[in-house]
Parts: sequence; structure tokens; C-alpha cells
Amino acid sequence: MSIVDDAARIDPDAAPATPDRRRWWALLVISFAQFMIVIDATVVNVMLPQLRADLGLTATGMQWVMSSYVLLFGGLLLLGGRLTDILGRRRVFIGGLALFTVGSALAGLAGGEAELLAARALQGLGGAAIAPATLSILVTTFAEGKERNKAFGIWGTVIGIGASIGTLLGGAVVNVGWRWAFYINIPVGVLLVVGALLLVSGARPVGPRPPADTAGALTATGGMLLVVYAIVSVTTNGWTDPVTLAAAAGGVVLLGAFLRIERSTPAPLLPLRLFRQRGVVAGSLGEFLTAGIMLPSFFLLPLYMQTVLGYSPLKTGLAYIPTSLALMIVAPILLQLIGRTGPRPLYLIGTVLLGAMLVLMLDTPLHANYWTVLLPVTTLLGAGLVFCLVPTPVVGTSQATGDDAGATSAVLNTATQVGAAFGLAVIATVVQDRVATLVAQGVDPTEALNSALHRGFAVLGVWVVLSFLNGLIGFRGLRGAEEKPGAAEVKEDQPAT
Repeated sequence: MSIVDDAARIDPDAAPATPDRRRWWALLVISFAQFMIVIDATVVNVMLPQLRADLGLTATGMQWVMSSYVLLFGGLLLLGGRLTDILGRRRVFIGGLALFTVGSALAGLAGGEAELLAARALQGLGGAAIAPATLSILVTTFAEGKERNKAFGIWGTVIGIGASIGTLLGGAVVNVGWRWAFYINIPVGVLLVVGALLLVSGARPVGPRPPADTAGALTATGGMLLVVYAIVSVTTNGWTDPVTLAAAAGGVVLLGAFLRIERSTPAPLLPLRLFRQRGVVAGSLGEFLTAGIMLPSFFLLPLYMQTVLGYSPLKTGLAYIPTSLALMIVAPILLQLIGRTGPRPLYLIGTVLLGAMLVLMLDTPLHANYWTVLLPVTTLLGAGLVFCLVPTPVVGTSQATGDDAGATSAVLNTATQVGAAFGLAVIATVVQDRVATLVAQGVDPTEALNSALHRGFAVLGVWVVLSFLNGLIGFRGLRGAEEKPGAAEVKEDQPAT
């Protein structure tokens, strides 16, 4: 049973539905929540040298500061979506904000690697509740068609802007103290809870509730964690090490068990029938591949700026301003264009722009000029991301029925987080392995890192090629859902109190 089903069950005797006058204010609240959780996927990028110095992070630990967050976020999104069916959208949204805020406070107080990773995992759990509740609120608040496409476009843009602003925020906060990058989430989380209480309906589902499918959630999350751990362990243990092989085998077994559970359970977290829709497959691949380019890029570029070029954290953050500006300037234009051009041409343009960004990073020197190298790179990154992020949710939901809208949204969001975690694991492993090999051969560490970054960006080219093919073939003929004349939006009778 989907999120939209539950919205319809809230009050079968309600008056004829009319659009909620508060819906754009509610979009502001949920978009800012999405903005906050996306920021925390990248805010630590420019703080890694300080985290390593203060907390003694290992090379693997630095990667897991990001991976533990995005993996638990992505792995539990489907369960979070189910909880919105059981407990209600606003309750899950507020509960997720509470978990995220507590995790932020603990991250700021962390005194060692284990404490920081545990706090980041708690933030990921909170994000896994916030994101599907956000999408559920969006789907049941905005009318199908142009209005919902516009809301989805804003949501997709927020992801890209949050990722770029996270790097800028991290660079600015380091000068004060890296802990404040986490402490700042505390007042923001409180304000968002107040906003949710005032602007988001508190109506709860009534009638039979679907089971939580805990077994599905545990096997999916455990399987992804083990697969990513196997990839990460290659750098230190090698491909044939028993630990690597055991983790990979365990991950495959758990993911296989997850698929069996989803096929047999009466209320699956991931309805496999959705993947008979080309829109869901193409949209999910688009989210997976775009996120798999985005997060590794936000990991590799700060390494180049800080370690190779010697930029300070603040200067690194400021270097990302063109990325944020490109996202904010281009997004409104695309929201107007997408109804006329359809999503496919925009997505293909985005993949070409990202490919151009990678080409520029394939042969960067040890002493690069910002205006001739980093300015075009960061601008292309922002523009390419927004050209890809705006069309994908439109395509992903283009063939969804009302019964499938909530589940489809959860699938798309999961694809984003899993794609980010997988892309980061692969690229970081490639870079670390290359650095270790070159240093062992006597190459200067800075030169070794620069060469390894070239290798990392080259491997990301595989993601760009696959993304282009997905847009060329998968997006063909798919457009956003047409607005239905007289379509009524679900009205929840309880006031937001």
C-alpha cells in the first residue's frame, strides 16, 4: 500500500478536495529540510584534514565519515517510506528531524573516530525518515501535472545546491571550528519542527496499516553496507583477501535475500512490479548515476584544491561559488523549459556538461590557475548537475499511477543515496590505490595524488557514458504526467497544529 493510498484513507468523508493554500509554505519547510540533509553529505569534504588532525581519522575512516551517512540514509529510505504509511507523514518527518538533530549534536561533541562515525550514522537514520516523508508530503500536496512537476524540479535543484553549499559552508566553518558545522543544525532542526507543526497537516492514516517489512530493510541495508565495505577494503587488503571476499559474498547473499523477501511478502518495501515501468527504471538509473558523479566530484575536487594547490578550507569553499550560482541561475530556466522540451534533451545536455568537466580534470597541473581551470570546472559541474537533477524525478514518476506515486518516489530517493555511496566507494578506492602504488615507486606524494585524481576522474567517465546512454535510450518518449482537468488534490481535514 502506497503513501498516496494512505492519504486517501485519512478521511473518506471529507469535503471535496481543494488545494491547500499553505502548500507553497509547506514546500519551503520540506525543501529546507531536504537542503539540510543533503548539505551534511558533503559538508565534511573540506574538513577532512582537520578531522584527521583532531580525531586521528585513518584514510578509510575519512571515507566512512561520508559513506556511513549516505549508506544508512539510502539503505533505510524504503523503511522510512513505509513508516510514513503507518505513523503518518508529519510524525515521521518530525521524528526524522529529531534524530538528525541529535546526531548533529553528537557529531559536534565527538572525541574520536568511532564516536563521529556513530553520530554520522544517526544523522543518516534521521535523513532516511525525513526524505520519504518530504516526498510523501510533496506528492499529496501538489496537483498532478505542471504544479507537481514544478515542485519536483525545486526538490531536485535543492539536492544539487545543498551539495555545493555544503562544501562552501564547511570551508567557512573550519575557520571557526569544524564542530560548528554540526552544531548549526540544532537551531535549524528546531525551527523546521516548528514550521512542520504550523504548516504541514497532522492528519494520520486510519484503518489497516501495512507491515513494516523489517526483514527487507535489514537485508537491503546490510547487503549494501557489506558490498561497499568490500570495495573500500580493496585498498588495504587487496581483491583476493578473505575479508574482501567474505564481505562481497555476504553482501550479495543479503541482497539476494532482500529480493526474495520482496517477491514473497504481501507488503514489500520495494514493489518489484514498479520496474516493469520504463520510467521508473530510467529515472532510478538517472538518479543513481548522477549522484554517483556528484558526490565523488565533491570529494575529489577539495582534495585537489587543498592538498595539491594548497588552498585553505575557506578558499576551497569559495571556489565552489560558481557551482552554486550555476545551480540557482539555471534551475528556474529549466523549470520553465521542461514542459516544452520534455526531460530528455535537458538530461542529455547535462551529461555532456558533466563530461566536459571531467575532461578538464584529466590533466590538471600542480600549479593551476583558478580562472582557467577551476572556474570552468566548477561552473560546468553546477550546470551539468542541475540539467540532470531536474528531469530525473519527472521521468521517474511519469508512468506512476496514484497508487504507486509514494513507492516510486521512495525508489528514486533510494537510488540517489545508494548511487552516491557506491560511486564514492569505487572512486575513493581507485584514488587511494593509485596513490599507494605511486608513492611506493618513489613518486612525490603531491604528484602521486594529482596523478591519482586524474585516474579517479577518468573512471567517473564511465558513469557519464552510462548516464548519456540512459538518457538517449531510457528517457525516449517519456514526459511528465499531464495535468488532469479538474483533478482534485487530497485534502486532509485536520488543521496543522
